[in-house]
Amino acid sequence: MLFDPEEHKRAAQLSSAFIERYHDSLPERAVFPDIDREAIRKVLVMPLPDQGCDIEELFEELETFVVPNSTHPAHPRFLPYVMPSPNAISPYAEMAASVLNQSCALWTLSPAANAIEQKVVRWLADIFELGNSAGGLITSGGSMANLIALTAARDWKLGEQARTKGLQGRNSPLVLYTSDEVHSSIDKAVSALGIGVDHLRHIPSDENFRIRTDLLSTAVEEDIKNGLTPFCVVASAGTVTTGAIDPIAEVSELCQSNGLWLHVDGAFGALAALSERFREPMLAIGLADSVSLDPHKFLFTSFEAGCVLVRDEATLRHSFNFSPSYLALEQDPDFINYADYSPQLSRSFKALKVWWSLRLFGRATYAEVINRMADLAACMGSVAEKRSEFELLAPVVFNCVCFRLRHLDDEGNRVVLRQLVKSGFAFLGPASVKGRFGMRACFMNLRTRTEDIELIMNELVRLAGSD
Repeated sequence: MLFDPEEHKRAAQLSSAFIERYHDSLPERAVFPDIDREAIRKVLVMPLPDQGCDIEELFEELETFVVPNSTHPAHPRFLPYVMPSPNAISPYAEMAASVLNQSCALWTLSPAANAIEQKVVRWLADIFELGNSAGGLITSGGSMANLIALTAARDWKLGEQARTKGLQGRNSPLVLYTSDEVHSSIDKAVSALGIGVDHLRHIPSDENFRIRTDLLSTAVEEDIKNGLTPFCVVASAGTVTTGAIDPIAEVSELCQSNGLWLHVDGAFGALAALSERFREPMLAIGLADSVSLDPHKFLFTSFEAGCVLVRDEATLRHSFNFSPSYLALEQDPDFINYADYSPQLSRSFKALKVWWSLRLFGRATYAEVINRMADLAACMGSVAEKRSEFELLAPVVFNCVCFRLRHLDDEGNRVVLRQLVKSGFAFLGPASVKGRFGMRACFMNLRTRTEDIELIMNELVRLAGSD
């Protein structure tokens, strides 16, 4: 099961050739594949082989089956979700991390990886001026980061009871607050943590899709009067549909007045703070007790790379520090045992691609790219406002554009969006904005240009006319 030198050389040649061909062919490919159902079904019934095959066969299968039946997020007209095209260094960082195969739970199993992860976390915490006591770790994504942060918030409120009786020892249910625009991972986390979605308050948002702090304050007061225990508010730094940024400073003030934990779901947009254009509204994130980030969004690394940060790293250890003897968790002043910071033990070296990305490209390059994504969104928003065929559904404040075809009803817009995606010409996402259906372009693609916007809008008009 090991390669000899010649086999290593052949694998490297095949890999390099594949990467080059794939990137060169992207503009000519359909964004969404014309799925070969027969080929898919052959894979679904394929028996486990008794004998192995040649490596050339695997790469041939990659070219003839996997790529033709894959969606292509790196295509310049792939714009449906907060899902960027990966930067150029990510595949090579993934390769190196896989070769080293570090287990990042214990520092003894990954000393260099441990130091790199510490530094990456410190850099990210410093962006928001979270302070010297801040800590965290690289996660699989924003959903896991939110789950870890809300676990810390729950256990902070429960104190010593968190590990013993947990929620079972309470007569007063915990209550969490967020806006009606929040990402669904918050609902999932509340369910997984045993709090229950009946104790998750979705506070209405204002005309700019930001949480209404007056209604939030009223909800907290009412729950206290009714014998419940408010414990946490989740603010959004980039809501999932429109990219709106909640008034984090106002929410923080309310949290401090009521003894509540403030978590900021910044998985979408917080790292836009690397740009001076967006730095001021994002700096309020430094008031939070915890933050979720996604380097696999605005740092353009490949999947997976999320991050959770907490103002006081001791809160993570309070939730996750279990030390069975078989793990032999040796302590060292230069290292951290990340097994004490999350529910995971098996953790790969995800920090390497974040480390390499930040060091290779630098902050200035990231600021330029983030600004360019916002400029592309502004361009599409302007087109949607000026052309009579379209209607803008929300202000363009970040890198998302929500719009619809003006003369079509909700179902008509759904049909056109479905046709656009199925055609493979472009991939936009659905958007429900204040009860109205439209489509969304989210600009996070390094290959997208202004001419792609014109092509997409013209194609939507053409499809609407042929409907």
